[in-house]
Amino acid sequence: MTALLIVAHAGHWIAGLLYLAPVAVVVGALGYQSWKDRRSGGGEDEEPDEGRPV
Repeated sequence: MTALLIVAHAGHWIAGLLYLAPVAVVVGALGYQSWKDRRSGGGEDEEPDEGRPV
């Protein structure tokens, strides 16, 4: 009886993770892009705008 309960509980967790997967992919892609931008300098080498005081 207990083993059946554990398997049923795991099945609910797996079904819940299917809803989390697309969110995790988007968050991972945004995190990777942010990390890549920081490593490349993040635009610090660009010239300043004309209207903005330095």
